[in-house]
Amino acid sequence: MDYLLPPLPEIVRQAEDAGNFRLARRLIKGLLRGPLAPGMAGRLRYEPERLGRIKKAHPYDRKAALKVLKDRLKGVKPGELTAWINSGLISPKVIDGRELFFSSFASNLLFLAPKLRKRLRKEDNSVIGARDARNKRLDELIRGAAPARYRVRARITLELKKPPKGKVRCWLPFPRVADQVSAARLLAASHKKYRLAGPQASQRTIYFEERASKFFAEFEYDISETILKPPPLRGRNYIPPSVTKYLKEEPPHIVFTPYVKALAGKIIGKEKDNYRKAQKIYDWLTLNLNYTFVMPYGIIENISEYCLSGLRGDCGVQAIAFITLCRAAGVPAKWQSGWNVSPGIASPHDWAMFYCGGWRFADISVGNARRANEKRRRFYFGSLDAWRMPANSEFGAALWPAKKHWRTDPTDNQMGEAETAFRNLYSDEFKYKIELIGFSGGRW
Repeated sequence: MDYLLPPLPEIVRQAEDAGNFRLARRLIKGLLRGPLAPGMAGRLRYEPERLGRIKKAHPYDRKAALKVLKDRLKGVKPGELTAWINSGLISPKVIDGRELFFSSFASNLLFLAPKLRKRLRKEDNSVIGARDARNKRLDELIRGAAPARYRVRARITLELKKPPKGKVRCWLPFPRVADQVSAARLLAASHKKYRLAGPQASQRTIYFEERASKFFAEFEYDISETILKPPPLRGRNYIPPSVTKYLKEEPPHIVFTPYVKALAGKIIGKEKDNYRKAQKIYDWLTLNLNYTFVMPYGIIENISEYCLSGLRGDCGVQAIAFITLCRAAGVPAKWQSGWNVSPGIASPHDWAMFYCGGWRFADISVGNARRANEKRRRFYFGSLDAWRMPANSEFGAALWPAKKHWRTDPTDNQMGEAETAFRNLYSDEFKYKIELIGFSGGRW
């Protein structure tokens, strides 16, 4: 993601801030004729791609946005949309003279103003059922139940909306064997020819290259619940040489800007103990952030600062904020992601790990969602349930084999990537489905 490191030239930034994307593209075309500072050409070549993604992420004009709201909520009046905009609950964007709304603006409105849920036309019972099942097991673990190991069977399918003209290269996420996962096995695949990345690949995938519009992989994996007590005081600030890389910046998203360093300092105060530092950061984030859907990560120029300046973000954004603050405070931290998997629902999910006498988990967004119950919120600092499928251990790691074109998500891989010989295939050009087929518990 080095192409995001140089700041945009001011004339391009001004045009974008004014919503004049056409002018920005013309200016970029002129600037690329040179001369340019080192690295700037890569940024300028990516910027039209980023502008296109921003426009894709804002599909609704005001009339369509009002219809979306009326379909979700009872008794919506046009004046309410204006009021919600004026209060910052909905943020339209002007692009080339048109007021446009983010694809998930209605869901974000409900996250930021939960009282509006009383006006929902239809509640998603599958989400409620999955949350209740997780909380039931969570309470058992909090009361002292022994952690268990589970065998999970799942399937992911990626299907193009239009038949391809040539071969399609497709990467689907696959369980990574490390940390809480002890084994993973492929059970079925859409095609006989495939390439499966190594068990501990940073972003593990199963790869296909076929003249086809549908790809799938079905697998099972063994995953354990993780319950960890605070480490002994003696030696818990020791950081092995193999872990020191997780103290470093990873531009453009893990950067110790003056604001990040100042915020980390205010959160931890005079604390010297690494475990307590991480706990203070976890507490501050889970008690102050608001969960919202965000634009695709390939659009956001600095994910951690985006989260920490606006105090909003999805699971991945919140995890990156935790990792960045921990590293800025001298606590090693890294990424883990894949899926949230539970009966009735399965979806992409991201969380974090921090080092203190060993690697420990921190799921910021799940803890944030349980801040009304202190015991449940605290559980997700250090411990972790088994309702997930980890596929990725490094943020922004390369896929294998390497992708030739821009990635739909340059940071993560949870729902799959696809491309032809000529271009990337974006997420609006395919549909994906994650299915939980079996979840059996036991201590085998």
